Amino acid sequence: MTTLPQQPGDPARDRRPPWWLWPNVFSLDAPVVAVVWQRFLGAAYGVVVPPAASVVLALVVWAVYLTDRFLDAAPDRPAEVGDRHQYARKFRTHFGVAAVVVWVAAAVTAGSALSAVYLADGAAVAAAVGAYFAIVHLLKTARVIGGGRKEVLVGVLFAAGVSIPLAAGASDQIANWVPEVGAFAALCWMNCGLIALWEAEAGSSQSIYGPVVACVLAITLAVVGPGRVTAAVFAAVGLLLGFHLCRHRLGPRVLRVAADAALLTPLAWGWS
Repeated sequence: MTTLPQQPGDPARDRRPPWWLWPNVFSLDAPVVAVVWQRFLGAAYGVVVPPAASVVLALVVWAVYLTDRFLDAAPDRPAEVGDRHQYARKFRTHFGVAAVVVWVAAAVTAGSALSAVYLADGAAVAAAVGAYFAIVHLLKTARVIGGGRKEVLVGVLFAAGVSIPLAAGASDQIANWVPEVGAFAALCWMNCGLIALWEAEAGSSQSIYGPVVACVLAITLAVVGPGRVTAAVFAAVGLLLGFHLCRHRLGPRVLRVAADAALLTPLAWGWS
């Protein structure tokens, strides 16, 4: 296997991540992004999101990411560069146990606190996530969704989970909120695509084509929604583009954290 050249901030040089990278290493940033957008989109369309729905979403997203890290770190899988994958490989058993505990907590909370409508919509998204895991990990046919298609699926599934309160509480407004959910899915696709590009840039043919398409799609879909949703999407797109332009100065670790922080733009508008 070809060894990538060491760069400032490369885990090959410093295997102990700085404190500000720990949320990324343990996949705690994704649940935060999910809950922020869940409540932001709910408020934009007048849907009251129960606190339990946000708790369940955070737990499920965290469990999905922990499971993904656990499976990525399997002994028969090629080692990947990056703090996230290195720590998952080093502490694979811990990631697996944590994933089981979080899955159980999510199931118990959902079953005891959410309505049947929430559970039905959540089950549909869970089935789609299960199919994704089967394709990528169990069947080991990740090449089927190679070439940037994996990032598309991640964006769509992430947005689908976030939009469950809209599907449950505003099904009569579906024509209004689906474009904004699509814009968020494209934003997540752009985020994942750029991270993949940055991490592979040293020795891969990863293309910028996917993130560019995602960028255009996010902007196009966002313009038809409420002003604050449009502004949040535009701001996130602008930040991601800015980080891409400055990628050689920032380094891989800062870029990973910054890319996820860029998706927290709804906090500037709130959800009241």
